[in-house]
Amino acid sequence: MAEYETEEQQVEALKKWWADNGRAVIVGIGLGFALIFGWRGWQGHQESVAQEASSAYTKVMESLENDDNGDEFLTQVSSIKEDHGDSSYAAMASLAEARYHVEKDNLEGAEEALRWAVDQGAFKEIKSIARLRLARVLNAQSKHDAALKVLDEVNSDAYDGLVDEIRGDIHLDSGDAAEALAAYRRAKESSDGTAPPAGALQMKLDDLAVPEDKTASDESS
Repeated sequence: MAEYETEEQQVEALKKWWADNGRAVIVGIGLGFALIFGWRGWQGHQESVAQEASSAYTKVMESLENDDNGDEFLTQVSSIKEDHGDSSYAAMASLAEARYHVEKDNLEGAEEALRWAVDQGAFKEIKSIARLRLARVLNAQSKHDAALKVLDEVNSDAYDGLVDEIRGDIHLDSGDAAEALAAYRRAKESSDGTAPPAGALQMKLDDLAVPEDKTASDESS
C-alpha cells in the first residue's frame, strides 16, 4: 500500500508540476521550433531577396545595352535602388548609371550616382571603386580639393598605386606639376619592383621628369 501511495504521490506530483509548468514547457518547445523554422524561413527569405536583386540587376544591364534613349535603363536603376538599396547589386547598378551619365557628358549626374554608391554600397571594394571614379569625375569638373578628399577616403591597400596616379592627375590639372610628379613616383613605387609601371603612367612620369631623370631613364633602357 505504501508503494502504491508512493506511486500515486509521484503521479500527483507530476500532475501538479505539469499544471504549474506545462504551459511554460509548451511555450518553450513552441519557441524552439519557431526559432528553428524561423531561421530557416529567414534564410529562405534572404535567398529569395538576393535572387530578386540579381534578377533586377540583370534587367538593368540588359536595358543599358538595348535602350536607345536611356529612359528604360534609368527607370530600372531607380527601381533596384528603391527595392534593393542595401544590396551590392544596387550599388553596381549605380556605378553603371554613372558610366552612362559620363558617356552622355552629364558629369553632375555621374557624380550623384557615384556618391549614392559610396553612401549606400554594401561592400568595401565597391565603395573603393566608386570613390576612385568619383575622384575622376570631380577632377573633370575642376573640383580638385573635393577630388583629393575623396581619394583620402579610399581605404583599400589594393588601390594604393591607382590612388596615387589619380592624385597625380588632379595635381597636374590644378597646375602643381611638382606634386603631380611626386604622386606619379609613389604610384610607380607601389608596384614594389614586381612589375613595370603601366604605359600611361610611365608616359606621365617621362613628361614631368627633370632632364637628369630623363637621362637616367634613357640609360637604364
